[in-house]
Amino acid sequence: MAVNVPVEFWDESTWVRYFREELGAFHAALAGFLEARQEVLGRLSGDLAQVLRGGDRDLALQMLLGGVRQECVDRGVIEQSCFPESSAARFFREKLGFEVSLDALNKLINALKAGKMPQELGKITERETEMVKTLKEVKRLLDEVYRRLSVEMVPKRYEVRDARDLVVAYEEVLNTGLRLLPLYNPFTFFLYSLRLTPKPYLRLMYGEKLFDGGVAALMEKYGVKIGLRIAPGLGKELDEELGFIGHLDDTVGDLVVQIIARLYEVFGEQEFEVFVDKYQEHIAHFCRVVPLWKAKIEGGVVRMWKIPDSLTGSPYAYHDESYHEFLERAAPLAFLGLL
Repeated sequence: MAVNVPVEFWDESTWVRYFREELGAFHAALAGFLEARQEVLGRLSGDLAQVLRGGDRDLALQMLLGGVRQECVDRGVIEQSCFPESSAARFFREKLGFEVSLDALNKLINALKAGKMPQELGKITERETEMVKTLKEVKRLLDEVYRRLSVEMVPKRYEVRDARDLVVAYEEVLNTGLRLLPLYNPFTFFLYSLRLTPKPYLRLMYGEKLFDGGVAALMEKYGVKIGLRIAPGLGKELDEELGFIGHLDDTVGDLVVQIIARLYEVFGEQEFEVFVDKYQEHIAHFCRVVPLWKAKIEGGVVRMWKIPDSLTGSPYAYHDESYHEFLERAAPLAFLGLL
C-alpha cells in the first residue's frame, strides 16, 4: 500500500505548527463561535416584543423569519412547513439552537402586519441541537489537549451585528475543522494512523525512525504516547514486535483521534465516504472477505465472526486464520483508522 504521508514527525517544528496553527486555528474559531452564540442568546434573552424595540431588531427578525414563505406571511399563519429547508430561520433553529414557539411567531407576524407591537410575544430560548452538542464536546476535548500542553489558546473574537456575522463564524469553524481531517491534513493522518495499527506496518510506512528514542521523547513532550494495545499471543518478544500498537488511553493522541471522530459527525457520512473512497483499492479485498465481522486474537490465531443477518436470524458464522494472514490483509485498514 503506497500512501504518501509527507510529514516530518521527527521535526519539532512540525508539531509546533500543528498544535499552534492548524489545530490551534480550529480551537480559536470554535471557542470564538460558541462564545458569540452564547452572547447573542444573552442579547435576545428578553421577551421578543422588547427585543424588537431595541438595537437587535434586525438580528432577531433575520434569525426567526429569514426565508419564510411569503404566502404564509400573507395569510398570517406560520407553520413548520413555512420554512424551506435552506431557510435562515431553520438553520438558526435546527443547527444553532435558537428556539421560539410557533405561537410567538404567529403573534409576531400579525403584529408586524398590523404595525403594532404588543407588550409580550414570548422568548427566544436555547435549544441543545445535536450540532451544538457535538461542537461543545469537541471544544471540551480541545480544551483538555491544550491544558495538557500547558498552552493558553485565545478564542477568536466575532462581532455579531446581524445574522450573517454568526453564519460567517460558523463557516469558519467548518472550514478550519475540515482542513484537519486526515484526507486533507498529513499530520492528522499521521496521528490517526497511530490509533491501532500493527507495529510491522508502521515500521514499513514510517521506517525505524518512528521508534527512535529521540522521536519517542518528542512525541511524549506533546502528550502522544503509543504502546502495545493488542497482543497476538505469540510470546512476549513476538507480541512486542508484531502486535497492534496505538495511542494509550486519555493521552493527547487519543484525544485528537476523538476530536476527528466528532468532526466526522459534524460533516456527516459524505466526508468519511470520500476518505474511504480515496483508499478503496487498498481495503476492498479485506472488506470483501469479511464485510461485517468481529474478531478475537488468541494464541496466534484470529477467529472472526460474521455478524448474523437480522432478517433471517442466521447464526454466527466464523472462520479461523493465522495472525500473520490476518495481519497481511487487515494492516492497511488499521493504518487508515478504519479497523
